[in-house]
Amino acid sequence: MLIGFKTKNFRSFRDLQHFSMIAGKVRNNENHIIEKNNHKILRFSGMFGANGSGKSNLILAMSLVQRLISKGISTLISNQYYRGIGCNPEEDSYFEYELALNNKLYSYGFEINILKKEIVSEWLIDMTKTKEKKIFERDLKKNNYHSEIIDNKHLSFSNCLDEMKKNNQNLFLSEMTRRLVMSGNDDDFFEDIYNVFKFIMHDTIIIRPSTHKLFDIDYIKSKEKILKILKALDINVVDYNTEVSDIKNIKLKLSDNDYNNLLHDIDVLSTHYKNIRCTLRIENDLYTIKKQNDNTYDVCSLKFLHKDNNNSFGTYEESDGTIRILELIDILLTNDKLFLIDELDSSLHPLLVSGLLKIFLKSKTTNQLIITTHELKTLDFDLVRRDEIWFAEKNEKGESKIFSLEEFKDIARFDRKIDKAYLEGRFGAIAKIDSSYED
Repeated sequence: MLIGFKTKNFRSFRDLQHFSMIAGKVRNNENHIIEKNNHKILRFSGMFGANGSGKSNLILAMSLVQRLISKGISTLISNQYYRGIGCNPEEDSYFEYELALNNKLYSYGFEINILKKEIVSEWLIDMTKTKEKKIFERDLKKNNYHSEIIDNKHLSFSNCLDEMKKNNQNLFLSEMTRRLVMSGNDDDFFEDIYNVFKFIMHDTIIIRPSTHKLFDIDYIKSKEKILKILKALDINVVDYNTEVSDIKNIKLKLSDNDYNNLLHDIDVLSTHYKNIRCTLRIENDLYTIKKQNDNTYDVCSLKFLHKDNNNSFGTYEESDGTIRILELIDILLTNDKLFLIDELDSSLHPLLVSGLLKIFLKSKTTNQLIITTHELKTLDFDLVRRDEIWFAEKNEKGESKIFSLEEFKDIARFDRKIDKAYLEGRFGAIAKIDSSYED
């Protein structure tokens, strides 16, 4: 589970920003909490703020971590550092995860120079006990490389660390995992590496508007539960089936680079999860995809049946809201994953947004959900906790700050209409509209 995330000098974040999923002292909705290693961790958090306030940049920062682990720093856009007033293009940028995985606590992160496209430092620390243990740490500026777990029985680890002393283009976490997968090494010694890599790359699902997305969920096997959820949300779909398609139909909808990346992602999922049938959302279509042993692909498109109608409908014929629900429904079908959803309310009726959140928060899933949204119906203490509400605000210099409603606990009382107080500007993070404007 995600405990927290820190970032600095990325897009509109100039100073170090710390987002936390640690529960505060709020006593309502205690079922929203999961306890791990004596830490009370929240299952949900919502980020509010005006357009352009920087709230989406938190999700983009985590997306960047995934990209660097998967593709290396050479693919980075070289102007993603803070570029507001007082910016310093030469300054290093900072990214760090705080995680609770398999009864252990970890800190994994790195510093990079975005302008130069260079890795500056990287670390993975076991924080489970009072005395922390450095699984690995490397600082390319100071030429410092250190590990407290190196021994003579696992030379592949020490050799990889030694070989990457001058490698400022690839992350050690990525390279070590690649070598382990290639060799089929499942030694428990490397459990920490596997745990952190798997959570960031496979168990963190980022969903942004107008992007194609591959899910490690079989919508056919999960049909009964999916239809039950759709009925609860009053979506006019009573059944769905598959129609044989072809991987070529998907290729036509993607650039060559995106198509090759998709095939790579399918290969990775097929390696980690045997016989998996994935689901792809792309251009208002849903496909199920399974890689066969002969390296061909079994591809089907989903067709939907409506109440009192014998015709089947393609996903592209469904409303934007129905398609949006179908891609978000995964938050209720899995466990131990982190879902980051940018603009949850995009294409959704306000009642659908709150309805989906109610179902998620009442469910027994151990998933975490972090959203950005403008939907004020989620600012309701009957639905969420005070410590689950966050704000993003940008100042006149172009710097974004994030902060929790918990900081306003003296005025954010449980008997107060929080949405009204927010619109009144009591917490900041709202647009400053000039109502005196005349044409």
